[in-house]
Amino acid sequence: MRRASIFSAAVAALAVAVAGQADAQVSPIAVTGWNHDMVINHPAPFDASVTGTMDGGFNQVENQAWVEEGLYTVWDGSMGVPDTFVEGLVAGTHSSLTGNGTFEFQDFSSNNVVGLDGGQSGTLTLDSPAAYSSIALYGASGFGAKTADVLLTFADSSTTLLQVASGTGIGTDWFNTNADKAFEAKGRASNKSEEGYTILFYQQNDIIGINESYFTLSAADQAKALTSVTITNTGGDRMAVFAISGQPVPEPATLVLVGIGSLTAVGLRRRLV
Repeated sequence: MRRASIFSAAVAALAVAVAGQADAQVSPIAVTGWNHDMVINHPAPFDASVTGTMDGGFNQVENQAWVEEGLYTVWDGSMGVPDTFVEGLVAGTHSSLTGNGTFEFQDFSSNNVVGLDGGQSGTLTLDSPAAYSSIALYGASGFGAKTADVLLTFADSSTTLLQVASGTGIGTDWFNTNADKAFEAKGRASNKSEEGYTILFYQQNDIIGINESYFTLSAADQAKALTSVTITNTGGDRMAVFAISGQPVPEPATLVLVGIGSLTAVGLRRRLV
């Protein structure tokens, strides 16, 4: 009877350990393929800090864009006011407001988004291919709701096509109150050329933000190493993807070690009782 009780407790402990792995959250994936800088940041002149804007398009530097949070000289209608606090993006790793895990912004002083006009595609290639149980993309669109295709390519050359529904996740307009919002930027800015691009126009709005597209991979895809993710803007202008995260599939050996640890802990508790 005692052995049966110990066995039942051990099985329960192992099940909890495995379930804990399943409940793990997404975390940043290291990739290459960022093609535009869409975040205004220091130092001035600010025309040199971006290669595109949300409202103006790519390969031009004027019109409304994302901005790094900080102190800037801001136009108040008659003059530039130094050291004005501007809300915006904050560098580094952040917990998504969705509760699904963390994501990381790219360096604001270099290419930091996959920037796509309607019909365009961009590919993020993993530094280290690995198996994932879920992935998440973080971004937003301009000029209303968009749709997108997300093509996963695996080490065996197989592919899986996922889709972003209109007005969700990365297809959400950057002015939104959706439940899939991942980060609240609360501000945007545009360059002002008259003073040599040293002064910004700034607009504060609490609903400006970045949203999350979250995908759970099939069991078959979880068994394969992911090598790249290709995003296609199947709507119109303009889409910016800032980050990608994923939940790695544990190696079998890792699960075995977790299970052994759980069984050992059960045994110790039984001996102490």
